[in-house]
Amino acid sequence: MQEQGMACRGGAAFIWKWGAICGVVLGVIQIIISLLPLGSLKTILDLLVWLIVFFVLGLFAARQTGRVRTGALVGLVAGLIGGLIGRVLFVIIQIATNGQQITQALNQAAQSAQHQGRSLSSSALHTVAVVGIVLGLIVTVALELGLGAGIGALGGLVGRRQAPPVASTPVAGTVWTPPPSAQ
Repeated sequence: MQEQGMACRGGAAFIWKWGAICGVVLGVIQIIISLLPLGSLKTILDLLVWLIVFFVLGLFAARQTGRVRTGALVGLVAGLIGGLIGRVLFVIIQIATNGQQITQALNQAAQSAQHQGRSLSSSALHTVAVVGIVLGLIVTVALELGLGAGIGALGGLVGRRQAPPVASTPVAGTVWTPPPSAQ
């Protein structure tokens, strides 16, 4: 019975539940940090928050299950969801709210390039910008996935040592009796 409880605590529902909760929290924190006027300190603060949360999450998950793998998987899910919320959703909102300024800046860049003798249409520049943004988001989310899995596994290494030992349960009907001595 105890072993079934351990399996449930380390199963997919456990991983997705805690990964999703922490991913949403990370995404919201990342959006808040990106709105603060901190300059280059934003990147350092953002990275520290992600590293600490992934480590603590991996530690918690491995402490519950006794497995490093659970810490890595919970960190992976948190990285995916946090990256999708904190990066992708934020970029979509920024483009939607500042679309006119972005379009004007791209048009001015195309006009400036044409004045310098380069043949660059406004639509080509828009395409390059969209492709660059999409590729940047894919790479960033992939890095957050790897960071979540790696740092979650490190937390899992520490948490596994703090996990309670699995109690062995006797199986009914397996009492061994020695054979009678042959004299």
